Amino acid sequence: MRGFRFTARCASILLACAWLVGEAKALDFTIAGKVLTPTGLVSDGAVAVSGKNIDAVGPAASVPGAATAIKIPDTVILPGFIDLHNHLTWNVLPRWIPGRKFASRYEWQDSPEYDRLLVAPHNAIMDKNGAPCEVEIYAEIKALVGGATSSLGSIFDKDHPEYADCAKGLVRNLDLASGLDFKKPDDTDPCKSPQPIGDVVFNDVFPLEETHGRMDYFLCELNRGSLRSLVIHLSEGAPADSSAHREFTMLDRAGLLKPGMVIVHGTALRDADFGQMAKNGVGLVWSPRSNDELYGATTNVGSASLAHVPIAIAPDWSPSGSAGMLQEIGYIARRYRAISSEDLFKMATSVPAQIARLDGSIGDLTKDKKADFVAIRAKRDPKARNPDLDPVVKAMPADIMLVVVGGEPLYGDPAVMTQLRPGAKLEDMTVCGASKKLYLGESDAPSLKNSSFDQIQIAINSLLVKYGSKLPDIECE
Repeated sequence: MRGFRFTARCASILLACAWLVGEAKALDFTIAGKVLTPTGLVSDGAVAVSGKNIDAVGPAASVPGAATAIKIPDTVILPGFIDLHNHLTWNVLPRWIPGRKFASRYEWQDSPEYDRLLVAPHNAIMDKNGAPCEVEIYAEIKALVGGATSSLGSIFDKDHPEYADCAKGLVRNLDLASGLDFKKPDDTDPCKSPQPIGDVVFNDVFPLEETHGRMDYFLCELNRGSLRSLVIHLSEGAPADSSAHREFTMLDRAGLLKPGMVIVHGTALRDADFGQMAKNGVGLVWSPRSNDELYGATTNVGSASLAHVPIAIAPDWSPSGSAGMLQEIGYIARRYRAISSEDLFKMATSVPAQIARLDGSIGDLTKDKKADFVAIRAKRDPKARNPDLDPVVKAMPADIMLVVVGGEPLYGDPAVMTQLRPGAKLEDMTVCGASKKLYLGESDAPSLKNSSFDQIQIAINSLLVKYGSKLPDIECE
């Protein structure tokens, strides 16, 4: 993931691509503070990073380098959030408020307002003469701002495979450039397909449109282990919509409920369906804000939980969902108060890693796993149910003090970032009224030295304005 290789075409259309060229040098450093480990919260803890991995984690006294660690006051260090449900390139568009509720996703996707307000400007910015790389990079920056270190739903166009290079950097792109252990299928692969998988996770928005041969290929790769998980959008619509529910029945009858299969949405699923999912080792990704906005209701996660289906959370996309993972956590904490802060953080970290079968590399703060973590400012509240974690679910993007992906400090508070990257070119950002610093790499190309984060925004806005739209501010909650 950290090998930022971009095509010549990308360089020609995007000055900002230059930031990401070349192999970034991983740092060795230690961060001290409250640390959320798999066994609980360590009040006086530390995380030591060596290269791309965690070298040590636990009580500060037991972590090498803790004496000279960077300590961020009133901060909890958590595993990086893992977003298994997003459509990144749509996240440059403003919030869509249709003014009515829909029966299924096919209904709103056929509406004239969706075409006019979302599809038309999205097509323009993703056109070869648009700004596809700028859009991908901006969307990944937006993901970092919300505390995500891994995401799904990157830029992809089978007619323009070179676009995929735009996703090599920043967040861990699980479907295109994960940086995890992955051997791309070759001529010796017993699973045959004209379009092989690109990385450890395959993201399928319309699984029922796949041919039987294509689905057989996915199952073959799942069984081999080259494909860790197949994440599919299924049964999305109002809970009582029979057509949305029928999709699950079709999947079940086809024998496609297998370990490694992950269902996104599942708003029309019923008690018996959750039982089938649990029996077959199928996970669920819950995106309540988007469901509530579009359908007026969401997945019956209470029933899913009783059936012992592992449930992850994710924001879907900015137009109807949340702007990022932290914002989605906050939405759930306000709207679905029965869910504890402890469970919310598991649903954003260890559970998505587990259901995507990536928990050997990411999902918690353990020695030798990838150094993907986020530090969030939140003062302890002795009156809260969980004095340390309850304040964190109320945090906003302004409270994110540091985001590290694969050992690389990429975003955070100016004082922290300048201490971790002395002398490096850091971009200025203002997020929810707070000053932040962003690291996008460096380039040796003389003609591209002066590119900036502002240029990404200008390039996107210059296209959106032609469609009566504009790049929105990053939402705080």
